Amino acid sequence: MADPPRRISPATAFFAFLALALGIALYLKTRPAERVPAPAPHAPRRAERRPPPHREPTAAPTAVPGPSPAAPSPARARIAIVIDDLGNDREALERIARWPYRVAGAVLPILPDSGDAARRLASSGKEVLLHLPMEPDGYPRVKPGPGVVLRSDSDERIEKTVAEDLDSVPGAVGVNNHMGSAATADPRVMRAVVRVLSERGLFLLDSRTSEATVARRIADEASLPAVSRRVFLDAVETPDGVEKAFRDLIRKARTDGPALAIGHPHPATLALLERELPRLAGENVELVTVTSLTRVARAPTPKARVASN
Repeated sequence: MADPPRRISPATAFFAFLALALGIALYLKTRPAERVPAPAPHAPRRAERRPPPHREPTAAPTAVPGPSPAAPSPARARIAIVIDDLGNDREALERIARWPYRVAGAVLPILPDSGDAARRLASSGKEVLLHLPMEPDGYPRVKPGPGVVLRSDSDERIEKTVAEDLDSVPGAVGVNNHMGSAATADPRVMRAVVRVLSERGLFLLDSRTSEATVARRIADEASLPAVSRRVFLDAVETPDGVEKAFRDLIRKARTDGPALAIGHPHPATLALLERELPRLAGENVELVTVTSLTRVARAPTPKARVASN
């Protein structure tokens, strides 16, 4: 018969459990500790750079092709020309009347051909002026001719003389002085002349035969349309002299504004005008009437070379 199984006593079980517990505790105490990696130090945070908002590229405006701007052309120079001393030279008068240009003619009064000369000029489209004889320095040694206005005349006599002279030159639209270096320097004489012109609606062209002239000032005081001569074309009666004066006229018109010249029916003067007048348009110069220049706003009269008498 087999032996019955042996029982473990409580004391034995207790000591066995205690030994196991001590072994586990000793193991845990002597085992090397497990190393846990330390966390990496925090780097300073940079400001977050955000990309710029998306924008559609803006196209540059497209230039519309067009004509290139033309360079401004210089203003056209304006000149007027008066031929004095007409009425006693039929050949010269007829030559001038045939010109298809706006040249004016100043006709001397009380001559046998004064009336016919004025009418011939007017019929050819030219402006007609009375070339009024007035007392020069040196009178009576220097004689201006019939119909002269003298400083010794009374106002009534001056007005009567001017009226008679105008009647002998029909169609005159203005008056300029023939000689007159003494009379045009006398305010009383010029006021009497201006009164007649104002009554008849005419203009005054001061020929400026003296630096002492008061003609333009008296006309301005009376609100009478007036203009002053700037150049004498034939103060030197040679082809070169006339050529030089004509170029001076063009230069003054370009630099100082509209300019008026007075010439005479001398061969050199007429020849130059016949050669140069057709060329004016190509030089950007316009030949205008004397009347049109009297409408220019009045300003101090530029100095011009003075002719004798």
